[in-house]
Amino acid sequence: MQYKDIIKDMKKGVYHKLYLFYGKESYLLDNVIKVSKESLNESFLEFNFSIIDGKEINLQDLINAVETLPFMDEKKIIILKDFELIKGKKKLFSQEDEKKFIDYLENIPNTSIIIFIVYGDIDKKKSIVKTIQENGVVLNCDKLTGNELVKWVHKKFKENKIQINQTDLMYFLTIQDYENKNSSKTLSDLENEINKIAFFVGKDNKVTKEIIDKLSPRKIDNDIFRLIDAIEAKNATLAIKTLRDMILDGQSHFMILSMIARQFKIVLQCKELRMKGYSSKLISQKLGIHPYVATKALRYSQSFDDERLINILNDCLEIDFSIKNGLLNDTLALDVLITNLCT
Repeated sequence: MQYKDIIKDMKKGVYHKLYLFYGKESYLLDNVIKVSKESLNESFLEFNFSIIDGKEINLQDLINAVETLPFMDEKKIIILKDFELIKGKKKLFSQEDEKKFIDYLENIPNTSIIIFIVYGDIDKKKSIVKTIQENGVVLNCDKLTGNELVKWVHKKFKENKIQINQTDLMYFLTIQDYENKNSSKTLSDLENEINKIAFFVGKDNKVTKEIIDKLSPRKIDNDIFRLIDAIEAKNATLAIKTLRDMILDGQSHFMILSMIARQFKIVLQCKELRMKGYSSKLISQKLGIHPYVATKALRYSQSFDDERLINILNDCLEIDFSIKNGLLNDTLALDVLITNLCT
């Protein structure tokens, strides 16, 4: 079965008893969770929908969760994330437990559906994977490619009521570098970029190559890095000039504010992971960011302590509130923020 057909069935409430979705495209995996949740009666979700950490559950607790009858619904759904038997680890499962659970999967109650979600690759030779395949569905949710990707992107532009021709759409995909096997970009990143373009051009307007270039993540990332560099150096004059240039380039005040907050959040996350002994490469993989972004963030982390970073994120929240509630003009609000960050 194809992914789109499975999702279509789930939306209709048509399920197999067992599923295993795995792969690198977290957007598709997360969408399975979203769709399956929405297929149940919203009033009784707490009884009939469970998300379980597969690294922290033992055999008896897992069987109990599956055996519990649904309440006021025909079925219940158990989402099992990164289950250790599929990942090849056995912290909480003995060899006897593993065999018992694999046998149990062939006879789970008709009222229960187990959906295994694995963020990454699996060993298809493992007994549990073969059992799920024989009694349900196993599907690789890897990155979209070719015509499938083009259709998905076109659909997202259409949902935003944005016109884009085929040439510019292909250029957009080239700029995003999503199909590069070494890229950590997901469909979520593409969706965010499309939403950003939609916000910039407005409804029923056409996207051009010039607009794509203006809003490309490479340019915005470079602008943000120049801005953070100036803040790090406490050079308020240069920071304000960089801010002005970004606004003149057509970048929205909210986009600039969100990028500032995002960058400092990444710095804080990198700082915490470095303290745990993670390398720059592992940090970029863990956070799903470009290695260059991780390297820059690690450098910034030497200039900002934890308390300062938390204060900066709180300042961004306050400025966001002030703009949205009309307490400050958007340009003035960003001026105030940047000036304060440089002191």
